[in-house]
Amino acid sequence: METKERIHIAPLGFEFDRILCPAIEYSADRVILLEYIAPDIERPSYHDELPDVLEEEGIDCDRRECNIFDLYESVAIIAEIASAHQDHNVYVNLSSGSKITAIAGMIACMATRAAEPYYIRADTYTSDPHEPLTSGMEKAIDIPTYRMEQPERQEIEILEYIRSIKDDHDTRTIVSKKDLVEFSEEKHLPFIRNYDGNTMKGKYRLLTTHIIEPLAEKGYIAVASIGVRNDVSLTEEGRNALRAFRYLLD
Repeated sequence: METKERIHIAPLGFEFDRILCPAIEYSADRVILLEYIAPDIERPSYHDELPDVLEEEGIDCDRRECNIFDLYESVAIIAEIASAHQDHNVYVNLSSGSKITAIAGMIACMATRAAEPYYIRADTYTSDPHEPLTSGMEKAIDIPTYRMEQPERQEIEILEYIRSIKDDHDTRTIVSKKDLVEFSEEKHLPFIRNYDGNTMKGKYRLLTTHIIEPLAEKGYIAVASIGVRNDVSLTEEGRNALRAFRYLLD
């Protein structure tokens, strides 16, 4: 039987103790640092010191590149990591990165229900730009989460199919409901997998009930009439949802 690890996911912003102290205090087995790496940004020296100190404390440290100033990329990566380790005890540090990663961490925890968020109240704060923003740990605060439904895998498959047609094809830009039915049958998506009827009308009804209406209600797709055909396209919110939850397709 595999032993459960205590895994902390921590965006690496301008903090040191806010990552190190809770990892030590709560006996983390591993810390996964989310690092923003860009050629035009100078990284503080303590970014490279922190993994070494964690290792000295007997805590494994992994580093993962992530734009901590991009909400949807942050949601995607945190959710992906949490889901990949859902058989372990996963915790997300909301205090170590940007405000955006704090929001992203909460969304990822609520959507996947595979991790618990926490916030570290620091002992002291500093204004020295060359030092971490805070030092010490006054206390750790557990953050309550609420149930939040993430999109179903089949919904993400549909969104990705629409995106691929709209963005990757030079000569084809329309995605009809018939296209979606044919794609769904080819991929054996759950909503149509066991349908034993032989009429397109029945297939359209299933598509409308299980795919079109739910995605439209969430604001992820728009359906426009073009002559006698329908064209299904992604909204901006749909594109953002696809960015955040594409990991479900892996």
